Amino acid sequence: MRLLHHLARTGGTTISKCLAVMPGVALLSEIHPLGLEKISALHQAMTWFGLVDAREIERLGPRPDFAASIRLIADRASTRGLRLVIRDWSHLDFAGAPLVETPSFRLTTAESLAAHFQLRQVATVRHPIDHWQSLRRVPLMRGKIDLDRFLKGYRRFAELAVPMGFVRFEDFCRRPEEQLQRLCHALDLPYDPGWRQRWAGYDRITGDENAQRGTDEIGLPRRRPLEPGLAEAFLKHPDYQPSLTLLGYRHPI
Repeated sequence: MRLLHHLARTGGTTISKCLAVMPGVALLSEIHPLGLEKISALHQAMTWFGLVDAREIERLGPRPDFAASIRLIADRASTRGLRLVIRDWSHLDFAGAPLVETPSFRLTTAESLAAHFQLRQVATVRHPIDHWQSLRRVPLMRGKIDLDRFLKGYRRFAELAVPMGFVRFEDFCRRPEEQLQRLCHALDLPYDPGWRQRWAGYDRITGDENAQRGTDEIGLPRRRPLEPGLAEAFLKHPDYQPSLTLLGYRHPI
């Protein structure tokens, strides 16, 4: 089972769209055992790829077993010659808000599937300051998470990303072909250079702001100015510098 992990507001939607248009890929987006009432893997598998039908979903009941649901989807994908990729909703494990009050700081989706599948995992990340600047501007996140909890989750995610392998969003924006080839290799997916002509119009995805903007450009977002005291708050936090070291980042100030 191929799992793609990233936190919210780190460029994961763009990267996922680029992977989803590779030949023979069926990518399910923002899937997590705790998020089934919001985003259903079975519903995506039905409406996006025709891998299950409404009667099968009804038979599984309102609270279907997560691993059994993924097994059904995976078997159908294999029969169709498709390579299934699960884009994990990792935000629920490391930030949580507003759906999860107390995050586990563990990769719950991977743990739920490990006994049933051989896992291939890779992560994508973004510099913590830019990540924080973007995350806290999301209306649903305002007042729901502070810098301390953010950095605790960020560091733990970084600690898990290192052994599985990761790609920095900044590197992806500068050299998308090279980094996509790395991700395809990690997930055992075929790489097709024609992705550039297809990715922007791909709509079987969740969380796609660019769909409204109508842009197909891949570029590094401009860093937002830091408010007074924010850089110092990062530097003083015990999880900040270890996170930079783990992921190969530098303090930008």
